[in-house]
Amino acid sequence: MDNEQGSTLILALILISVLTILGLTSINTTNTEYQIVRNERIYQDNFYRAESAVAESVRTIETTSWSTLEDRSFPLDWLKKYNEGTDMGDIQIWTDTNSAGASVSDSDYSVVETGIATGGSLDMTATSNLYDYVARGWGHSDDGHALIEVGIRKRH
Repeated sequence: MDNEQGSTLILALILISVLTILGLTSINTTNTEYQIVRNERIYQDNFYRAESAVAESVRTIETTSWSTLEDRSFPLDWLKKYNEGTDMGDIQIWTDTNSAGASVSDSDYSVVETGIATGGSLDMTATSNLYDYVARGWGHSDDGHALIEVGIRKRH
């Protein structure tokens, strides 16, 4: 029995060390999970901003008069003519003093006319043509951004 006199102390130190390691690991895991949740929230907020902007662009193109859409000079700041050199996925385009389109709260939208829809001019008796448009919404905040793109067809 004389040789067991410090074994309880050593066992207690080992147990405290194990519990400390488990505690530190759980704190680290909690912090990582918190960051994941925060990033997901930021993404969702920006996605919803972009979604509302693209919905606004669709509503705007649907309510714009035929004569305005037929004006080939594209007088509206949110309506652009298709340009192969312009990459609307480039964030710099959206951040250059709103050069991409119109602004709605923490989001911007733009509509690009890509021309007459494939097969849209085959009806020789039609008094109008079917045009393809690409509507984009960009939601942004200090922590991130999201870009949504949808296709629209409108006859005018």
